[in-house]
Amino acid sequence: MTEPVAPRKVRQALVYLAALHGEDPERIGRTQGLVQRWRGKSAEHERAWQEAEQRWQLVHCLAPQLRGAVQPQAFDPGRRRVLRQGGALAVLLAAGGWLGWMFQRTAPYQQDLQTSHGQALQALSLADGSQLQVAAESNLRVRFDHLRRQVLLLHGHVYFDVAHERWRSFLVSTRLGSVEVLGTAFTVSDRGGRVQVAVARGRVQVRDLQGGEQLLRAGERICLDADGRLGHLRGGGAHGPDLAHWQRGWWSFTEQPLDEVVAELNAYVTPAIEVDPGVADLRLTGSFPSARPQVLLEALPSILPVRLVQQAGSRRLVRN
Repeated sequence: MTEPVAPRKVRQALVYLAALHGEDPERIGRTQGLVQRWRGKSAEHERAWQEAEQRWQLVHCLAPQLRGAVQPQAFDPGRRRVLRQGGALAVLLAAGGWLGWMFQRTAPYQQDLQTSHGQALQALSLADGSQLQVAAESNLRVRFDHLRRQVLLLHGHVYFDVAHERWRSFLVSTRLGSVEVLGTAFTVSDRGGRVQVAVARGRVQVRDLQGGEQLLRAGERICLDADGRLGHLRGGGAHGPDLAHWQRGWWSFTEQPLDEVVAELNAYVTPAIEVDPGVADLRLTGSFPSARPQVLLEALPSILPVRLVQQAGSRRLVRN
């Protein structure tokens, strides 16, 4: 088992890093030689250096103004200059202590979750306080480090209620694009066709695979098509996900294309239902219990001009 790094050695490494990020080329050159020798003294020195670099990156992400406060200055024997340099060093060491606390608070964390076919909604609490509601047939991987929180959604449908952190962003990655937030509630759905993103509260930034970006606010929804391109923004307050419905086990659809509705339904029924291309773009609005998918299936012909055809063990929705 690796022994923990002594805090004083991390502080020493931070002092070296501050010198390397100064504006005096001569001093930077001298420090580079000192750092090389210092890191080579022991494995603990090397680990201390790596931890100090991570802390330095963290302070750059969180508070750029702190860099100016700890930037080293050329040596001057004058009393006032010495006091100023001492004050800067004190700030640096204090920052090192604060970063040590932050470093512990943002310890690496990982968790994988895969829900089964027809499984009831599963709640998942993450280490940062974020809350997830995970639908059936979903597969996700959670990876947190000191600088970033990331969830890889391989497949499925998830409601995210993200805890706010100023120093770490929260990123959801899918096969067709990504969603970045700081503190909000939203859903991401990938059932094999287009990826759907809908916002219940706050704001998210959606990025596609082609370099496109779109800011979404509460009540707005957008899709990423099969080529990884952003679709048209849909809004009006009714397009965002409803957490209360999710927690009670209800699907809520607002002008949702039929093929996307059925893709969600297929995570709960057997055999899977196919959708004829001629009805795939019909729009459905309504709420239905996810624990009883047959209710939705039986209601469709009374809402839309479709009928369910069954033959040879398969089921298909066609125009009525």
